[in-house]
Amino acid sequence: MSEDVTLDVGTESYPGRFDEPSEPSDRGVLMIPGAGHGPFGDVFLRFGREAADAGYGVARFETWLSPADLDAKTDSDFRAEIEAGVEFLRSRGYESVTIVAKSLGGRLALEHLPEGVERLVLWAPAVHPEGYELPTELEGKIPSIGADDLEAVDVPVRVLHGDEDALPLESPRRLTELLPQGELVELSGEDHSFLRDHERVIAETTALLPE
Repeated sequence: MSEDVTLDVGTESYPGRFDEPSEPSDRGVLMIPGAGHGPFGDVFLRFGREAADAGYGVARFETWLSPADLDAKTDSDFRAEIEAGVEFLRSRGYESVTIVAKSLGGRLALEHLPEGVERLVLWAPAVHPEGYELPTELEGKIPSIGADDLEAVDVPVRVLHGDEDALPLESPRRLTELLPQGELVELSGEDHSFLRDHERVIAETTALLPE
């Protein structure tokens, strides 16, 4: 069952959708979208439905509507929104929480991982490890993350990255090597949009969720 919901963060309220499994469960998933890819369509929609059918409660929220909204947010805002999303799931009885995050959302999940989140699945995270030299066309567009920050993310992390993404596979490969429990899944023929092989994306994501 899919339900329209609201996420309250301080004085702000954001629209969301919650996919509820048919049987009681304590396993929840918070989805975080990318900068230009909202949480209600394409692979997000399909994953939410299929994960709910498999027994997971899936929450996704639209906390920015435009580039201007995104530019106005601070690190504190991002952290508060992710924590509120996790708390939304826990308030409904989902104590085991996994974050599935796309592109910009992947960077935010690494930088602002709430306490108690058990694992991460990152779809083409828009971040590179410090020291990796970006292709010229991506310079200034994709931020870096330090080795110390990555080493602090001591939960299982699966990174899904297409071999046709503008960000070469070497970047997520180094990223996962620096994570204590990192794993890279290379998606043949997939670019940054994740529009070509939803079945594999969903299967690789669901495989890391707790049973």
